[in-house]
Amino acid sequence: MFTPITTALGAVLLHLSSSTLLHSNSQILGCSSLLANGLLHPSLSTTPTLLGLIAASAIPLYPPSYPTDTPLPLLLTAGALVGVGTKLADGCTSGHMLLGVARGSVRSLVAAATFFTSAVITAVVVNSPPACIGGTCHTPTYPAAGPAVLLAVAAAAGAMVIHWLPKTEASRIAVRVYAGFVFGLGLLVSGMASPAKSLGFMSVTDWSRFDPSLVAVVLVGVGGNALAWLRREKGPKLVEEWSLPAGKVEWRLAVGSALFGVGWGLIGVCPGPAIVAAVRNGTNGLMWVGAFLVGQVAAGFFCRQSCGGGLVVVCGHKRPRGQG
Repeated sequence: MFTPITTALGAVLLHLSSSTLLHSNSQILGCSSLLANGLLHPSLSTTPTLLGLIAASAIPLYPPSYPTDTPLPLLLTAGALVGVGTKLADGCTSGHMLLGVARGSVRSLVAAATFFTSAVITAVVVNSPPACIGGTCHTPTYPAAGPAVLLAVAAAAGAMVIHWLPKTEASRIAVRVYAGFVFGLGLLVSGMASPAKSLGFMSVTDWSRFDPSLVAVVLVGVGGNALAWLRREKGPKLVEEWSLPAGKVEWRLAVGSALFGVGWGLIGVCPGPAIVAAVRNGTNGLMWVGAFLVGQVAAGFFCRQSCGGGLVVVCGHKRPRGQG
């Protein structure tokens, strides 16, 4: 169901977490590389953020809902496609949309347009958007917003405290934990941890199943990050200089984004919500993550074979580990 208030408050949390990590550590909170590198290549650059997100996932507020009848082959196929796609495209909805589009990155604009289009087409073809119980999915509903308001205020206060931290490695690690934890809270509060939210937005041919909640995430989350980027300082607060992803638009970006969109449109799960699902959705959540990691490794092998080099995420797009 459409939850305009709590989704907007959750988007505030998504904005605060991703923007604070960017402007403090010059790091992109990209959930696909966070999940893959945090598990396959643990480091102080990625693991603290992943642990923060996992910790937030266990908090019993705004619990996500999951379908109980997803066929195992479909779940594994979706996870593998998202793994391959995000490896080739070097990012997913968080890195490309929430932060890349907000920074005006042409690569991210192309990626976001491609994976959204691919996801919508897939959702329509396989008829994956679920119906809502008790009415049409675009009917506004208003879950209790009090806890969400308190969380948003606390997160904003935390972001203000971070502004005064000394430029040390301990401070950078603290920011990573904060960013992961607040981002996880944002997924829960906004409802985006539930696959039905994403799938509902993809229901462009059945108005009764259309859920416009994702619009609030774009307006508040992407819009907030765009304003923060326009007002950025000459350098990040806790490192010496900006060090952000760079690259050109190429076939791997388009193909990877399209594959990611197919996997997303099949069951409505992308890497950020998948981390929450690994905690909240039992075996199904863990199996999706396993298939995702297999897809990441397979695509990485393809990149090394086709490009002749061992780049961290994708051939032709070099960047520091854990930044996309």
